[in-house]
Amino acid sequence: MKTLLIPIDFSDTSGNVIRYATDFVKDVPVERIILLKSYYTSMAAQLLPSADFVQMDAQEISDERQKIESHVKFIAHKLLKKCSSSIKIESGISDLPLLRAIHEAIDAERPDLIMIGSDHSSREDRSPIGEQVISISKTSTAPVLIIPAGLRYRNIKQALVPCDFAAISRMTLIKELRSSQQWLHPKLIVLNVDPGKINSTHEEENTDALKEMLESYAYRVYYSKDKNVVHGILDFSEHNEVQLIIALPGHYSFFSNLTHKSITNALAVNANQPVLILK
Repeated sequence: MKTLLIPIDFSDTSGNVIRYATDFVKDVPVERIILLKSYYTSMAAQLLPSADFVQMDAQEISDERQKIESHVKFIAHKLLKKCSSSIKIESGISDLPLLRAIHEAIDAERPDLIMIGSDHSSREDRSPIGEQVISISKTSTAPVLIIPAGLRYRNIKQALVPCDFAAISRMTLIKELRSSQQWLHPKLIVLNVDPGKINSTHEEENTDALKEMLESYAYRVYYSKDKNVVHGILDFSEHNEVQLIIALPGHYSFFSNLTHKSITNALAVNANQPVLILK
């Protein structure tokens, strides 16, 4: 993996992502880590003071920006000391709103992966990035790895891949992931949540298709009859030894099903593993 982009916001959730990344890069070869901080104050906030906002003049805004830059560089220095000397650590400040700042960084830096954290719904100190995890994940053109709050890194030996066999062609992304050599090569658990047994009539076709697309992986296929797709996936992951959930894009994907509910709630409260959203 050439470049890992980590948006940060100085929250506990963001700090946990940094800790996760520190151990992650010991297993996944990474050449460069970019820490991105959005320092955006809307024009309205600058011009119209309120009970919660004290109007800042140009000098105060400049001083605040310098403080933030220093803090980002401090985090980058701490990360550098914990990583291999071969990894280049870069830091950047953007005046753009968070989502636009991330999109600009994607266009300019072409990261192979974006790593962000999701909040626990019970936390009072919400993370600005955690609050936008849906928007970031849906609009990013680069794969996104979402780290649940408080989760510590574990070596990724086995990954769960929820898949609707009605859209089995999307599994080609898993094949590309292997050939790109950008990721670890875990054993795969392919889970089909099919309460109506719609795909059972094409089981032989599906088996052949999976064999072709996952020929370079060690994998097993399981079925769930849970009427709630999200619950079926999360329940399966909780009772099986997996260290990663891989979400395929598209209408039939795990990610799509989560957005029909509350992805923040589903990821932060229910998911005990990081979720990788492929693109």
